[in-house]
Amino acid sequence: MTRCAVIAVAVALAAGCGGTGPRSAASLRDCVHDRLPKGAVDRITSSTVEGVTTITYVHRGSETTVSVFASQDDAKQAELAEARLGDAHDRRVGNVLYSGGGAAEAAIAACLR
Repeated sequence: MTRCAVIAVAVALAAGCGGTGPRSAASLRDCVHDRLPKGAVDRITSSTVEGVTTITYVHRGSETTVSVFASQDDAKQAELAEARLGDAHDRRVGNVLYSGGGAAEAAIAACLR
């Protein structure tokens, strides 16, 4: 293999590795903002407690909630805890749990793909 080919393969592999880490709340919030149609939400709130950032999108009284955990394992443990309480309606992608519906949920799901 030529040196250029080796460098090209290394760059391609490095680029592919970036998507496997935990998603940050800020990057998810920015992505969702870019995908939300105008008027799709009336209010957005955000808070961080014990390292978990929760963002709530409110539209006409309905809420879509997304919680961003520090790690995939933390999110999985929270998902299991909800299941034990009989409240297992959230979907999990990596370190993120979300539920609610509407345009906000569609934007969240698109950002997590």
